[in-house]
Amino acid sequence: MTCNSDARRQYKATARADIRTKFWPTMGAVLLELVPIFLIAMIMQIGVRGLSDHATLEELLRMYQYLGIYLIAIFFIGSPIEFGAKHYFVSLARGEACSPSQVFTCFTSGKKYLTSLKLSLCIGVRSIGWLLLEYVVIFAGAMLMAFMFDASTAALVLFLIVYIVLVVIVTLYVVVKVRRYDGAYINMIDTPDASVWQAVKACAPIFKGHNWELLVFDLSFILWQLASAITCGIVGIYVTAYTEIAFVHYFDDLCGRKTELTQPSMPDMEL
Repeated sequence: MTCNSDARRQYKATARADIRTKFWPTMGAVLLELVPIFLIAMIMQIGVRGLSDHATLEELLRMYQYLGIYLIAIFFIGSPIEFGAKHYFVSLARGEACSPSQVFTCFTSGKKYLTSLKLSLCIGVRSIGWLLLEYVVIFAGAMLMAFMFDASTAALVLFLIVYIVLVVIVTLYVVVKVRRYDGAYINMIDTPDASVWQAVKACAPIFKGHNWELLVFDLSFILWQLASAITCGIVGIYVTAYTEIAFVHYFDDLCGRKTELTQPSMPDMEL
């Protein structure tokens, strides 16, 4: 099944039904994932506190020190927690036994902990490769604009329009390419003895011909994301579980796994 509008509604309806079966445990799992990440993010807030536009060398060194601590904490603590949360969402989506404690499952096994670090590193490296493409386009456009400084106003406006459209297209393309790597977590859960490189590399053929579908799938949650922003992230606790579980159903369908999908019983906040 491709991710057309009907299929997308089914994935999302099934995700909502999954959450209803274990609403409070699921909200608890999301909080167990997000709260440590939020606390780690506070490290950077402390680092930049009081930093002025004309920061002294001592202030800059302090900021870089906190940045280093933040990156280390995100990698060694955040990565295992994220992978653990994926275990919970996959188990819930597939109707398997699940518990919020799965969020910390990587800390109970040296193998799982090391796998989470390697997987995060591998996804990060491949993602940086795609991000470089976006940066090259942005930098090249900025350089061309500098050479066109003496051009007519009409030419500059036309170039600016083309440049903005190109940047938007490339950005969406890169976002989709990076988003595919979320499937690597599911691949790794299904094949724990495989290498992380194989798990990440396998995402490309799975999503081949489905990049546009994946973009539309993610954009269909935009109203939920806006609701999360308006409520200062409170609704985001539900939205996180909703998007993660719906993605599992979509990914499983692409992989040919047969899952019982629920027909939508009421309209969803979808564009």
